[in-house]
Amino acid sequence: MKKIIRTLVILGALVFSQHLFAASTVYEVSKGKQKLYLAGTIHLLRNQDLPPPAEFDFAYQQAQRIFFEADLQKAKAPEFGQRFAQAMLLPNNATLKDVLNAENWAALQEYSTKSRYPLSQTMMFNPAMVSILITLTESKKLGVGEGVDAYYDKTARTDNKVIGELESLDDLLGYMKKFAQEDPNKIIKSILKDIDSMPTDLEKMIASWKAGDLDALDNAFSERMRKETPAVYQALIVERNQKWLPQIEAMLKTPEVEMVLVGSLHLSGRDGLLVKLSKAGYKVKPINLQ
Repeated sequence: MKKIIRTLVILGALVFSQHLFAASTVYEVSKGKQKLYLAGTIHLLRNQDLPPPAEFDFAYQQAQRIFFEADLQKAKAPEFGQRFAQAMLLPNNATLKDVLNAENWAALQEYSTKSRYPLSQTMMFNPAMVSILITLTESKKLGVGEGVDAYYDKTARTDNKVIGELESLDDLLGYMKKFAQEDPNKIIKSILKDIDSMPTDLEKMIASWKAGDLDALDNAFSERMRKETPAVYQALIVERNQKWLPQIEAMLKTPEVEMVLVGSLHLSGRDGLLVKLSKAGYKVKPINLQ
């Protein structure tokens, strides 16, 4: 549930982020005649939160090629689900009880009893996997389902647009394994701490996203992520942005117009794609149809 950490390198970057990177989560990135649209998404939404803001459809209509973080159809396949589960098992037949301290183990048991979470069925998974499962369990209670990425994946397939991805499913497994290297107690403590505020956090997150307020997403959802689970931030945000940046720059050399959809937390902050593209000499401007 966490999004973008608000950090800037210098005072000029602070002003740049607050004023140019505002009022939209869809941006036109250009150099000369070449351009693409970079759209910050939310991966899980409620039915009432769709369709996305008009800026998304504007960018979609302009684009000939649509890029996602990964191949969503392959990610849904049972074969990948099995690979993912296998990769997230604790080593040497260990269980959660073996890797958590007494306090966090007791707290997890209490949560399981209170929320009817099937702890006994997930004991063999590492805390990173369990945190994902708990997030999905609580999200379903709030009516959350597929988000912007799935919405445009379906639309693009119906419209026969060219679809691509920034990373392979093997890449994704690698990042998840790095996520799992974070301190087990930090991961469980963090997710259990977030549960009570999840309904309020979800409302704030969606409202800020619809308003295109990346600064609000920074302030409300990212500080804790970087402070409490820095390895997660490094693996899931920093490293992926570094790998995606050259691919995005390559797209800006093609005659086609692309729409690239990534989680909103990849856009802003000192490690965000917006600042990196701007510092590389590209013109970055928000799309605002209001």
